Amino acid sequence: MVRTVLLPLALLLAAGPLEAEPYKGFPRGHALIAPAELKSALDGPGPKPVVLAAVGRVPWLLGHIPGAQRVQRRAYTDRNGMAVDRARFQAFARGLGIDDGTPVVVYDNAYDAARLWWLFRLYGKTDVRVLDGGWRAWDEAGYAVEHGPGRAAPKAGNFTAAPALAGWTAGFDEVALARPDAGARLWDARDIPEWKETGPIGEARFIGWRAFRRADEGRPAEFRTAAEIGALLRQAGFELEDDHIFYCHSGVRAATPMLALYLMGYPVERLRLYDGSWIEWSRRAAD
Repeated sequence: MVRTVLLPLALLLAAGPLEAEPYKGFPRGHALIAPAELKSALDGPGPKPVVLAAVGRVPWLLGHIPGAQRVQRRAYTDRNGMAVDRARFQAFARGLGIDDGTPVVVYDNAYDAARLWWLFRLYGKTDVRVLDGGWRAWDEAGYAVEHGPGRAAPKAGNFTAAPALAGWTAGFDEVALARPDAGARLWDARDIPEWKETGPIGEARFIGWRAFRRADEGRPAEFRTAAEIGALLRQAGFELEDDHIFYCHSGVRAATPMLALYLMGYPVERLRLYDGSWIEWSRRAAD
């Protein structure tokens, strides 16, 4: 009896480690990280991730993950809310102590972490993950909390930003030409009052950022499961073979549905964020 039980186990072990279930069922669940896994990474013997908190000053002072660094949106966006150029982003990342091989974890209280995830990938850094549930999930797990202003990076990093990833953004002209019958769909990720007040850009359809997160349950930093998001995408009419362009007011909230489709396994080359979003569109369309 013992022999018959041990033999299949031995064969499994010989075949290599068992694969864990994808996080929340996502084909690319590696882009998210749960609080327990982050805690293990911070306490373990391997490379320690740089943890970035995209939160306001008051929430930061009240409590943050020990060793994290607070980042402000103005540090990585220009005056129009668009992504900074390659040189400025490289300086930004190096100032946080990030090297080429440094894993990065970003968290927030709402949606800024997805924007930072998108921005790091724009300039070639792919080992960046978003803490699912944000600060609230970390605190509820009962892990250590740090208060006060925090600490700056002990030393500058050597991260080298790559040229901006082609196709990861959409410009004004591309958005103006986007048509569903041509396989290019525009999606408005703003909130409903904004959608109703201004109307869409071109033939855009509404797919507010909140639908991908547990915002209606008071947990905007936590993503829904793959099953829930899959049902949402089917109902909204998303197709794998289409190009999907997302916008909001300044390009921040639009990163949430883009990250969601990435998690769901959609082709990366078909995902685009209109960085200028409504700010640029409303200005240029009026000229």
